[in-house]
Amino acid sequence: MSLNPEDLLEPLQPFRERRRWLLGLSGGLDSVVLLHLLCELRKQENLPPLLAVHVNHRISDNANTWSKYCQRLCKKLDVELEVRSVEVVPGKRGPEAAARDARYQIFEELVQENETLLLAHHLDDQVETFFLRLLRGAGTQGLSGMPAQRRLAQGELFRPLLGFQREQLQEYATGHKLQWVEDDSNANTQLNRNYLRRQVLPLLEQRWPGYRRSVMRGVDAIREAESQLREQQGDRLRGATGEDFGEATLQLSALHELGVEDSSRLLRSWLKQLDLPNPGRDQLREFLQQLAQAGPGSRPKLQTASYVVRRYRDKLYASRSFVNEALLVGQSLKPGQGLTMPGLGRLDLIPERGAGIRADCALALGVGFRDGGERCQPVGREHGQSLKKLLQEYRVPPWWRDRLPLLVVGDELVAVADLWVCEGFQAAADEEGYKVRWQRNSLVPSD
Repeated sequence: MSLNPEDLLEPLQPFRERRRWLLGLSGGLDSVVLLHLLCELRKQENLPPLLAVHVNHRISDNANTWSKYCQRLCKKLDVELEVRSVEVVPGKRGPEAAARDARYQIFEELVQENETLLLAHHLDDQVETFFLRLLRGAGTQGLSGMPAQRRLAQGELFRPLLGFQREQLQEYATGHKLQWVEDDSNANTQLNRNYLRRQVLPLLEQRWPGYRRSVMRGVDAIREAESQLREQQGDRLRGATGEDFGEATLQLSALHELGVEDSSRLLRSWLKQLDLPNPGRDQLREFLQQLAQAGPGSRPKLQTASYVVRRYRDKLYASRSFVNEALLVGQSLKPGQGLTMPGLGRLDLIPERGAGIRADCALALGVGFRDGGERCQPVGREHGQSLKKLLQEYRVPPWWRDRLPLLVVGDELVAVADLWVCEGFQAAADEEGYKVRWQRNSLVPSD
């Protein structure tokens, strides 16, 4: 069956009213075909504005050539293009996974509320992913394959070509005389996906020509079973999740009396609710073992490239990986001029009569971080205390105590983030004041 632009009408129908569509454009066959299909479709349909996004990973010597090709292609098709360059630092999972993480980080930065990112994954990608995960020993969630649709940052991700084979995309490209770039790494069979694609799956096709559809029937059955399990996990998670200090939390009591497999599944379900990539099975089990053996004063944690899960008291906390707070040294905060703190959120001063910081103090606030030895007397207290003891009393998670924005005038501590104002700097009942608003970079799902 040939591929035509009209074939996308039905799958794209739920997204027709979005504010904007974004398209991940590598310059390869798949994304070039999807871009061309959308351009043909918009000639006859009223579609949302389209922004193509090309991420230059700077891994290949040809990377800049690919970027220039995407620029020429989008100019020819009259499509707006955003080109972003990233620094890929290979980790334990290898350069492919590191490049993917860097690419999706760019996507998350660009996709806004009521916007949809379109990616050109197709049926062969889905089948390859199934076999790769099967060989890694993935469970039902991993074997469910790539979802056609999922949340992404403030918007969503959708894969409209998952029902079509690579061969159909190739025929479409040939029929429309399309050109595309070839990633030189695609020929490297040392990479698992390429070995599977070039050496293994052609043998399966010789013996079982319809193996792709058979695999997908199995994937659909696994997905249905996973959905039922997820409903059961949802019942247990309901009431056990929440927010504390701007971070997503999970009550440890939800894990009580669960075996290793069920505990792993529950944590994976929680991370999925937060749109966080799941860690490897061994890493997750090691974390669960640490939790089981941890004493009252220990703080086991699960560290990944983009987030970290920690235990504090009777909860697990999920938070984004912090940036170096030294980047914020020397910053200031003034009324009407908010301060964005990478990885930490945004500070603003909100006018409110009779509350917050006195107006004369708020005009010259410096922003710093805990250095040790600070003291403060929160408004309403009879005595001052060390900041260290106050933060313990307020149950501020330990990893936040050195990263709380401290508002100062000269060498004097005026306020501690949005937690409290220090005695002597508060606005009187008849004075103009400014309350501190700290919008943290939360992982808590929005309603």
